[in-house]
Amino acid sequence: MREIRKLNEMHIDEYTEIAYNAYPSFKDFTKESMAQYKKETLEILKNDPTVTFYGLFEDDEMIAVMRLFDFEMNCFGKMLPVSGIGFLGVHLMHKKKKAARDMLKFYEENYKDKGVPFGLLLPFRPDFYKKMGYGFGTKMNQYKILASRIPAYYKDSDIRYIKEDELCKLLDCHNRVAHKTHGMMKKIGDESKAIFGDDFNRVIGNYDENGNINGYLVYKFQNGKAGNYTINNIYIKELIYENPQVLKKLLGFLRKQEDQVHLVTFNTEDESFYYLFNDPRNDSLNYIPYGYLETNTQAVGVMYKLFDVRQAFIQCKHRNYNHANIGVKFLIEDNFNQRTEEIIIKFEKGKAIVDAKEFVATIKIDIAEFSSLFLGCTSLKGLFDLGLLELDHDEYLQELDRAFYCNQKPVCYTDF
Repeated sequence: MREIRKLNEMHIDEYTEIAYNAYPSFKDFTKESMAQYKKETLEILKNDPTVTFYGLFEDDEMIAVMRLFDFEMNCFGKMLPVSGIGFLGVHLMHKKKKAARDMLKFYEENYKDKGVPFGLLLPFRPDFYKKMGYGFGTKMNQYKILASRIPAYYKDSDIRYIKEDELCKLLDCHNRVAHKTHGMMKKIGDESKAIFGDDFNRVIGNYDENGNINGYLVYKFQNGKAGNYTINNIYIKELIYENPQVLKKLLGFLRKQEDQVHLVTFNTEDESFYYLFNDPRNDSLNYIPYGYLETNTQAVGVMYKLFDVRQAFIQCKHRNYNHANIGVKFLIEDNFNQRTEEIIIKFEKGKAIVDAKEFVATIKIDIAEFSSLFLGCTSLKGLFDLGLLELDHDEYLQELDRAFYCNQKPVCYTDF
């Protein structure tokens, strides 16, 4: 008999054993470290209402664990409730029993029943979750730029170290940016505490004339070469700004460190980021034929899934699909749940009318690709060109591609 139950502090020992062994590579298995992990985990379990712990029990033995997250995410300009799953781990003695599959099914059904059709996760193995119907989000770009190549800023600015008791001001700035940025999520409790909870973090911000923070940097110093203490790098953990002028000021702060700092590492999902630099090459000296010089490395990360396509269209009724006027029937395959969802959408002056009757084209697509398309991570034409969707009347390709075009891909800088 299997049952998924909400966990409480009585389960902390079993939870810790599974969590530690499921992700062992970065764990310290000393008693002291495990005790500290239990303490931190209990703090989240008891005091963070946005995180819920679950365990999968087989004949009363816990064999898998996960955490479910209640987020608020900007979806095309409106903050909506979305869900996340993380820390999914299976007991080493119970692998290959489809425990992860059962946990994932519970997660999806739980939030679908709550009327939350959007789910996201950070994959330990993208192929596993792709089979379950999760589509790729925006790629992360990592740039390692010489500090001397960062644009200088010589005008007045009010950049200072942010004090821990100003966390609320910092979060206000973050939330204002989130309200303007598609895909961005508000910080949850544990994530907020980590800003000042890490002794290696340095936190600076720019203040406006009213004393409010309108941009900030969270960074830490790193040694740039083993055995040489004079080579220092900066690793940017967060770069948040409300307008381009604030960005210039924050970059100007980094440029001023060039006498002491060799490289600055940026992680960004902004595809235009490299335009900031006269020379955006990284330190790899790699060359790609013919005539291309490496600027950054890329990585896949966040993956999305729509648990309820109809409800997703309804909750995003504020979105304008670029003034499109066309009816289309979608046949959306979800092999994980062994169903094909059929829905007709009529776009009228850019607004999506759900459960329409008339349509001129039919699109057949997997739920993974549709989830990525719906949120603006990719284009309809891009999927068509790769054979990842079938369109019965390709004369409507350009019109449908324009309908789903989004001028900003969703960003996700939340670790969960």
